[in-house]
Amino acid sequence: MGKNTDMVVFQTRILHLGCCIIMFLPTYGDYMKSHKKSSFLTNITASQGENVVLSCNASRDNRGDIVWRKNDSLLYNQSPYKNLTKTNYTTSRMQVDPQSPWKLQISNVQPSDAGHYECFPFKQQWILSIEVRKNKPYSLKQMLLYIVPTVTGLIAVCLIIFCIVWNHRKLKRKVASGHRETEDESQQTHGRKKDQFQSSQYFERFNSVYGEIQN
Repeated sequence: MGKNTDMVVFQTRILHLGCCIIMFLPTYGDYMKSHKKSSFLTNITASQGENVVLSCNASRDNRGDIVWRKNDSLLYNQSPYKNLTKTNYTTSRMQVDPQSPWKLQISNVQPSDAGHYECFPFKQQWILSIEVRKNKPYSLKQMLLYIVPTVTGLIAVCLIIFCIVWNHRKLKRKVASGHRETEDESQQTHGRKKDQFQSSQYFERFNSVYGEIQN
């Protein structure tokens, strides 16, 4: 009876110990994961439009696979043994040089580039944050750079229009003056012909009267 009781107590203690171990394992795993991240985690803050380079502490003689990830999504995978390179960049501004695969370059960073980056097998991690630039009010110099060319262009256009209108009016006046001179000459010619005709009729009448008198 005593042996059975001891066996029950022993089994109960083993069961309790197993439950404690099972309950402790997730906590220990979370602790190790958090410790692992904090050991290799780097916070980076960049301004919008800057160039950012993430570099692993890798040896140039490294011949193993190199993997880049962002938010647990694959960005780049190079496997020298399989002679395989795979890219899945989230933007065309990302680039990994196959000759230097331990460096990830992001040009002209934007808010969408912010996130958690990892480099394997070197177990390095970065939290990239992007500061968005606010639009600054235009300075007097910047305003002049916009206003002066605009005003100069408007003045030039107005001068061109004025010259075209002035030349058109000048040509129109010249044509009108030519028409008037032509009309004046025509009237003068017509007047001379009329005078000559009247003089001719006068002389004919005079000769006719003079002839009658002599007879």
